[in-house]
Formats: sequence, C-alpha cells, structure tokens
Amino acid sequence: MDRLGESVHIKNIEKIRKRILQVNIDNNGGNGAFSLVRYLYQYLSDEFLFDYYTMDQFVKDSVYEDIRADGGVCYSANLRKNKFIGHILLPFDFYRILKKNRYDTIHIHSEVAYKHFLYSVAAKAAKINNIIIHSHSNDIDGDHKGIKYLFHILMRSKVNKYGTYFLACSLPAAEWMFRRKTTKSSHFSILQNGIDVEKYIYSDVMRREVRNELGLNDEKVLGHVGALKKVKNQEFLIELISCLRDKGYKLVLVGDGDDKEKLIIKAKELKCYDSIIFTGSRTDVNRILQAMDVFVMPSFFEGIPMALIEAQSIGLPIIASDTINGNVKINENVEFVSLDKNKESWIDIIEKNIENHIKEKGYKNVSHSPFNIKRSVNQLIEVYNH
Repeated sequence: MDRLGESVHIKNIEKIRKRILQVNIDNNGGNGAFSLVRYLYQYLSDEFLFDYYTMDQFVKDSVYEDIRADGGVCYSANLRKNKFIGHILLPFDFYRILKKNRYDTIHIHSEVAYKHFLYSVAAKAAKINNIIIHSHSNDIDGDHKGIKYLFHILMRSKVNKYGTYFLACSLPAAEWMFRRKTTKSSHFSILQNGIDVEKYIYSDVMRREVRNELGLNDEKVLGHVGALKKVKNQEFLIELISCLRDKGYKLVLVGDGDDKEKLIIKAKELKCYDSIIFTGSRTDVNRILQAMDVFVMPSFFEGIPMALIEAQSIGLPIIASDTINGNVKINENVEFVSLDKNKESWIDIIEKNIENHIKEKGYKNVSHSPFNIKRSVNQLIEVYNH
C-alpha cells in the first residue's frame, strides 16, 4: 500500500502543539469537511498539529505540501479500488496506524454511521482516549442507498457507544446520527460550518482578473462549487446550461470527483461542452467565485454546504434546491427552489436574479453571522482538550 507521509516517524518533538488525527477526509475531489478543517486549522495551529487519514489517497498538491511542511502527516490507505473488500480491511489498517503512532484525540468525519463505526471500533480497540464523532449531513450519498441506509441504522447505536464526544453541523444532522440521549448530554454540540470571511470579500479588480484567466468576456456565468458526484446533481446544471448557452451563458464547475467523465459525456451529448469550464479541484475558490454572476446548487441533499456560505460572502445571488437546510440563508438574495419544478422554472428564476449581486454587503452579513469561522474555534479548542 502507498503510504503518503507514513515514512515520517512521529517523534515526541511537539512539546507545545497537540497532535489531532483528522479521519475520513482528504484533498481528493472537493471534500467539504476537509475544507472546514483547513479553515479551522488557521486559528488552531499555534496549539494543535493536524494529521490526516483517508481510506482513499491524498493528491500531492499545494495543500498537501503545506500540511507536510508544517509537520503534519497524511496517511493514504488506498482501499477504494474494491470498496467492499476495502471496508473490511479498513478498521485493521486504521488500528495499525493508531498503534504505531500515539494519538490522544481523533476526529472522525462522515455522514453515515457505518463509516464512523469502522474507524471508532478500531480507535476503541487501540485505547484512544478522545474519539470525536462528527456528523456532516442527514442523508445517504451515492449508489446502493438502501444497503447503506440499513448499515447506517444498524451501526448508529455502536457509534453512540464508542464516541466520547459528538459534533454535528446542524440539528437534522445530529438527529440523523445520534440518539436523543446523546444530543441531550454535555458531550454533544453543534459546530457550525464556518468560513474565513476575510478571504471572501467582493473585488471588482479580482473579478476582472479571474474572468480574463478563464477566458470569459461578456458571458453571464452560472457557478457551482462541489465534488462531482451524484448527490450534487451537476447533471441538472448541464441540462440548464444546454438551454441557456444561446443566451450568452457559461457554466463554471469547480471541483473533481467520480462523476467527471460522466458529466463530460452528458455535456457533449447535449452539445454544450464548449459552454462549460471544468476547473478541477482548486485551492483558490475565493478567487474563482469572483468571476460568477449567479451561484446554483441543485443538490439532492446537503448538511450545511460551505460553498453556499462562501458564495454569500462574495454577495452572489444564489439559487439552491429546497432540500438544503434553510438555516444556511444569510443574505436576502438566496432563493430555494423545488427540484420537482422543471428546467424552465429554474431558468426563469435564474434570469430574474442574475443582476441581484449585493457585492460588499454579503461580506458584512456573513462576518456577523454564526458562520464566521472564528465563532467555532474556541468551541473546538474545548472539545480537543476535553
């Protein structure tokens, strides 16, 4: 197995910073939980040092290099080639990592209980003192939803038993993962998915620069940020742009994932591929957002999507599916639309909102909201020192 960073022997040289192992997140394909953790780390790095473990593998990009330069370790299990066998092997591999390296606290991220179980059962066996279970959504993603839901229900009680502290991005995400007894205890709290608002201030200068880099002229730009996968419903975005391309619209898709080739094929079938810019995973989402005219998120479900908060800080008008938690709405130019409505209805709403950009006001609104990352930092310090 490839072990990115595992050859780095963790010695007891961090006399000031406490090592925390972040689990089930990586930089491969637009992971929202990973982005949240990286945001938080900017304010926690004086006291803590984050390492990362993923069932998948880390991409050797600038973020990976930043982690390594800071002294962090990235463990890539590479167990997703055969997911069935990979999930069986996962707890054994994770246990080995925990026994080989000393961690007092691990922070496990997932939207389903069976994944939390696979990691937490290994952590319990390895006698980890502080096992943090973090629920990031309130539904099932991907294929085989029936089987996944069954395993989620079966493993929920174990997760509530093995965890020592419990976090959720919202109340629905908490109710999805945890028993009522857990959410009423002193070992549970809601941790808002916040952003570093200072990075998301509207700028005319940056907007012109980025549009020039992307080859955009006078086009009206639909934008979207998220992993390219079924739950994000980017196929619907491609259907929308196929109808709008003759009206001078382009679509910018920021992110990567398993569905990329499928989306490219669909775009070519609908003869709108030339109207779409696939940027891949980016570390400068704050810049790319500046080039957009309206942000569209037709997800089948979400927890608290950070991309919507980021887009609101830029002041972008937002059209999102009504399956998304309404608590994420901060600005008045956010509209939730049913996925049961046809493409023509969505297009009509998009065109009515295309000029409804509130620019600098968005930053002011988000900076005073619960989604300012600084509000979550002190809360997490207490959890890590629990």
